[in-house]
Amino acid sequence: MDSISNFFTHIRNASLVRRDTVSVPNNQTNRSLAKILVRHGFIGIQQVSASCLVLTLKYKSNQPLITQIQRLSRPGCRLYVRHHNIFKICGNLGVAFLSTSQGILSDREAYSRKIGGEIIGFVS
Repeated sequence: MDSISNFFTHIRNASLVRRDTVSVPNNQTNRSLAKILVRHGFIGIQQVSASCLVLTLKYKSNQPLITQIQRLSRPGCRLYVRHHNIFKICGNLGVAFLSTSQGILSDREAYSRKIGGEIIGFVS
C-alpha cells in the first residue's frame, strides 16, 4: 500500500470508531495533505515528531466532519485534470487534493493558480 492510501486509511478508520486522535507516519506527502486538511477545518495537528504526526479529528454534534475520504488516482490508474475541469470532479462538495508542479494543493488553490495536475484524492 502506498503512503497516501495509508494516510487516508488511518484517518478513515479512526473517524469510523470515533477516536479523538490518530497517528500517521511523518513524511513530506503526509505533512502536505495534513496542512490542507487543517486549512479547511477537517482536522487539527496536535504533535509532530521525527517519526509520526499526531492528528486531532474534529466532530460536530458527535458526528465526524470527515464523512468520506478516498484515493482517486492510484499507482495503477493515474487521473489527471486541467485547471478548468477541477470543479467537475468534486462538485464543490468537499476538497480534492492535487499533485501539481508547485506541490500538493487543494482544488481551490490549484484553480486560483490556474494549474492542473494529478488528482490524489477527495475528502468531504
